[in-house]
Amino acid sequence: MVAKGMIPAVRIPTGANLPSVVEIKLKPDWQFDAARRVFVSDGGEKFAPRGELPKASKIVHKTPQHADAARKGQTLSAAERSLLSYLQVILPAGHSAAEVLKTIRQWPGVAEVSLPPEISLPGAPGSIG
Repeated sequence: MVAKGMIPAVRIPTGANLPSVVEIKLKPDWQFDAARRVFVSDGGEKFAPRGELPKASKIVHKTPQHADAARKGQTLSAAERSLLSYLQVILPAGHSAAEVLKTIRQWPGVAEVSLPPEISLPGAPGSIG
């Protein structure tokens, strides 16, 4: 039941053909080098996820401005460095994020993997949810 004055959520249609996303948090001693598309540990271990994801997938920092600053050698606060451990895997339209969760969980350096919150749009006034 929807409270008076609230607009019920409307789920995005199944055929909307939107990309899906997987959220990643890296272990403290790992970073993602976006230019080379590899994960690198402080100890020098490297992992390149080539072939592990659907073609045209992207791995991006959730705060690209901090990744750019770190790449340029700028000093970051502890909080800003912490933000660098949060990434998104963006899968091409038509691929389910749930399909790759198990694969990503097995990557070295990955501490947490999850699906983002389900997106919904507000319904039209007077619609029933």
